[in-house]
Amino acid sequence: MILYKIKRTKNTPCPSIASAIIIGYSVGLKVIIGEGAQSLSNIAGSYAGKELAIYAMSKGYEFKDIKDIERYFNQLNFADVEMKEEGDEIIVKISKCNLCPKRICGYEFEGTACPWGGLLIGFICETLKYNLGYQMNLKPAETCIIKLKKK
Repeated sequence: MILYKIKRTKNTPCPSIASAIIIGYSVGLKVIIGEGAQSLSNIAGSYAGKELAIYAMSKGYEFKDIKDIERYFNQLNFADVEMKEEGDEIIVKISKCNLCPKRICGYEFEGTACPWGGLLIGFICETLKYNLGYQMNLKPAETCIIKLKKK
């Protein structure tokens, strides 16, 4: 097996341990799965979001609404996160993302392997008990919009 098939074009280190793990995992998924990496990231991310929510609540965090979740994610320094509810949708804007393999490390590959959609669904479903689906519009190194739909 040949490792490191996807080129890393920046020498900048990841901004945190969590960022390094998530970026490396995302790129690894892309190498193994190829075009299906985003689907797998969505599923894996939802479990990561659920576990993150359980961890946060065990540390005393309370989540009564979307703004509580927005504040928590901004404290984690994964990205600048803005969230708002509009009818049956939760609209999430992600900018300055520290989990993006393309923005942080300059990894070059087609498509995406972004953990955000799943991460948010797992977290929100666990904390607010919503039943959600999603649609993502991802443009690495820019602002990404994720629309979560209540079912």
